[in-house]
Amino acid sequence: METDNSEDIESLIEDMQYIPGHFHLELNLNCDPVGPVNLRFRDTYLKQESLQAELEVEVGYMQYAVRNLLGLLAFHLEQLDKAEEIFRTICKEDPGNLNAWANLGFVYDTQKRELDAEECVDQVSYLMGVNSGEDYQEETRLLAARCLAEQAYVYPYDVELDSDDNLRERLMSALSLYNKALHYGGHLL
Repeated sequence: METDNSEDIESLIEDMQYIPGHFHLELNLNCDPVGPVNLRFRDTYLKQESLQAELEVEVGYMQYAVRNLLGLLAFHLEQLDKAEEIFRTICKEDPGNLNAWANLGFVYDTQKRELDAEECVDQVSYLMGVNSGEDYQEETRLLAARCLAEQAYVYPYDVELDSDDNLRERLMSALSLYNKALHYGGHLL
C-alpha cells in the first residue's frame, strides 16, 4: 500500500509545473554537508547576517523573497522557532505567498504538527488554483510567477559554492526559474 501512495505522489509531482517552497530545491543547503559541518554552519550564519542587512533596503514583494530565504537559513541553523516565526509572519502579511505557506508547512511537519502542516498544504492547494474555475487563472499565474522568482533568488545564496562550476550551475538554475516566472507572469509581472 505504501508503494501505491508514493507512486501517486511522484506522478502528481511530475505533472506539476512547479512546486512551492524552498526545502525541495536542489541546493547544497538542503543536502548533507560535503565539507566540515562547522564551516557550513559558519557560511550559513554569515549569509543570514548579510541578508538581514539587505532586508532593510528591500521593499515590496522582494522583501518576501529575502525573508523566505532567511527562514530557510534559520531552519538550517537549527533555529526552528525563528524559521517558523518568519514564515508565519510572511503568511499573515502576504497571504498569497505560496513559498511561505509551503515552507511553514515543512517546518510544522518537521515539528510533527500534522494539523498545522495540513492547513498549510490546504492553503497552498487553494492558492495554486486546485479545483478553481477560469476566473482565478490570472491570479494563479501571477502567484506562480512570484513563487518561481522567489525560488530563483535563493540559488546564488547557496552554501559550499567552492568552485566556479558550482556557482555557474546555481546561476543557471536561477536563470531557468526566472525564465519560468516570466513565462507564467508575462505581462502581469
